[in-house]
Amino acid sequence: MGTLALDIETASPFAEPDGANDTEYYEWLSVALAYVDDGPAGVRADGDERETAVLFRRGGWDDDHTADLFERLFEWCEARDVDRTLTYNGAWFDLTHLGNWAASLAASETLSGAPGRLADCLGRHVDVAPAAADRYAEELWEEQVVLPDWKAYQLAGIDNPRVWYDDYDFDEGYREGLGINESFVKGEHVGRVLGERYVAGVVAGIEETRTHRELERLLYDYSVSDVTDLFDLYRELGGDELDADYHYPIEAGGGSTQPSR
Repeated sequence: MGTLALDIETASPFAEPDGANDTEYYEWLSVALAYVDDGPAGVRADGDERETAVLFRRGGWDDDHTADLFERLFEWCEARDVDRTLTYNGAWFDLTHLGNWAASLAASETLSGAPGRLADCLGRHVDVAPAAADRYAEELWEEQVVLPDWKAYQLAGIDNPRVWYDDYDFDEGYREGLGINESFVKGEHVGRVLGERYVAGVVAGIEETRTHRELERLLYDYSVSDVTDLFDLYRELGGDELDADYHYPIEAGGGSTQPSR
């Protein structure tokens, strides 16, 4: 038996969400996966035991490429003995959109049975975000329901390093051309511009250029950083003691609703 950590990255190439969580505003760019075999004491603490992967979109924004990404996700998960999946705020975001995309593909007969296969391959879903919010409730701002993941890691004493743009070999002015002023990668950068730029490169057939390879490396590192330390946060907050209270079943039309970060 094993535990999977999952996190998706999205882009909004057609309309800005402006804080809305409606799936119509989001397109699926990639999914980060980390897996560990559970030892006698539950999820292992040894990071070297964690198997990781990031599955990227292989083409444009049409449904066939969304279906292809699902097929590769199913294949990856079905090759492992997943009985628990961890997310951070996944009930509100990741599994809501995965569920809605799967339902849409099934309805259009692009990918029959997608919602059931999604539920089967991910096992029992445990959302770590509300557990962190309960543990560190005094840190929540007014009307804030869950903490940003970086804050939860900080409070738990877990080193979750940032991904810095200067560590990647981009031409001078590339980041300026993207309109990004911060020195480290944020999720909003992926959603606003990096995801679109990556897919545009795939469509244009420039995957072998240095800039595109560096962009993929950056996106890979950022995506993996969202899942590899989630096991440690889960353990710090109580491990399998969380499995009952923070279990949010995977539904065909989307995950159980949770408020925004």
